[in-house]
Amino acid sequence: MLCLGASASASALISRSAPAANEKFGLYAYGENLGGLSLFYADGLAYIGDPANSTSSTASSVSFKRESDSSSSWIANPNGTTKAEAGWSDELLYIPSSSSSDHQMGFTSSERSNETTSGFIFYGQWVMVELESGDISSSFYVREESEGKGVYSLLWNVTDEETAIPISLRSVEPSNA
Repeated sequence: MLCLGASASASALISRSAPAANEKFGLYAYGENLGGLSLFYADGLAYIGDPANSTSSTASSVSFKRESDSSSSWIANPNGTTKAEAGWSDELLYIPSSSSSDHQMGFTSSERSNETTSGFIFYGQWVMVELESGDISSSFYVREESEGKGVYSLLWNVTDEETAIPISLRSVEPSNA
């Protein structure tokens, strides 16, 4: 009986659904030795870690929103700083398109041919991408960078690199945050 009560209580505290339309949310990386590091913006690219450790002058935490429950494009804005201080706002998260030789994810105000800004979906609180083929993938990876201590490049669909670490992206903050 005690276990059932604890289980019911725990599930009442933890939301298992995706963020609602127009609700702000962050994204966090979970994987080998990565227990919920946050996604951040630096020079138009997506990184994982603490933006304070970045060598970029434009590094800032990010909050996302979806304009509707069916929207698969995610709008990013600086979190914890004003848009004027950050120097950017209302940028779309992108993955490199299948024709791109680059694997680095980033942010853009206008989609280019080698960037895909749509297809982002949630499976509960797990981030997935619905590809043009209709397949659903979560091919997210990180690679430690010289960008700063504990800073990782956020990569998409890396299959040929030994230094890339597979991760899961989630909208769940780590419990120690």
